[in-house]
Amino acid sequence: MAAGLKYAILDTDFVFKANIIKSETSALADEALKFPDYQFFCHQKLKEELGDHGSGEAKLWLERKIASGEITCYSDGQIITEIREKLHGFCYDYYRSFLKQGCDLFDVGFYARYFMPLDEWLEKGEDSTEAFLAVLCSCEDGIGHQKSYGEIKAFVLVQVLRLLYGMETYIFCSDDFGARQGFANGAQIPCISILSVFLKMRLNGKGMEEVQPFFQSFVHWCTNRENPQTHVRVWVFREGSDKRERTPLASILQDIYEGLYCVRKNGDLQRIT
Repeated sequence: MAAGLKYAILDTDFVFKANIIKSETSALADEALKFPDYQFFCHQKLKEELGDHGSGEAKLWLERKIASGEITCYSDGQIITEIREKLHGFCYDYYRSFLKQGCDLFDVGFYARYFMPLDEWLEKGEDSTEAFLAVLCSCEDGIGHQKSYGEIKAFVLVQVLRLLYGMETYIFCSDDFGARQGFANGAQIPCISILSVFLKMRLNGKGMEEVQPFFQSFVHWCTNRENPQTHVRVWVFREGSDKRERTPLASILQDIYEGLYCVRKNGDLQRIT
């Protein structure tokens, strides 16, 4: 494994938005995959949820990137197989533990509502990947397609890759503040949000004139959607503590290129004082 390589997990919301945000020649999602020293992964659930989003373009993009080898896609069956190959026994217990941790991060009652049949199956002491996956599938059928839980599956994949390979692992994820807080603070998984992608592009040597078309596309999407967004919250150290303050979205890129921001572990921008 190359020195300094980092594993990066893609979540549904990031891929969906990063395919909407684009210049005349490429999508922001393509620019993210060019970041040096990252190896990209996703969970199979991402494919399904992109379909539920109604984003055929993003789904086709993902399928192309998986086919080209730029993104490695894991199914639950592959996860179980790799845990078994690397660590032999207890593969089902590991999966169940990671799944429950992920559920508890985002909704404490989620596991109890939908996944208790997994506990009942484990108590029987059976050893059949096919049977385990059948129970898991039955549980997920009970959730339905309108309740997004791709972030939970992304969390499971992060923990599996950490367990098996001990690699530094990041998640390119939702702009939802609560979700990013869960990843960063609850599970110590550094987040890369859409906004922090623009900062990374600058740090990777992209000139402002190269990044501007992507940023303008982002601003246009934010201000023209059903619930328009004209400001974002950034962290500012004031009166002895960090506070989140509303900042005009249109000013963010200029401030990034003036070196006014760094990025926090949850993917938020932090004003440098």
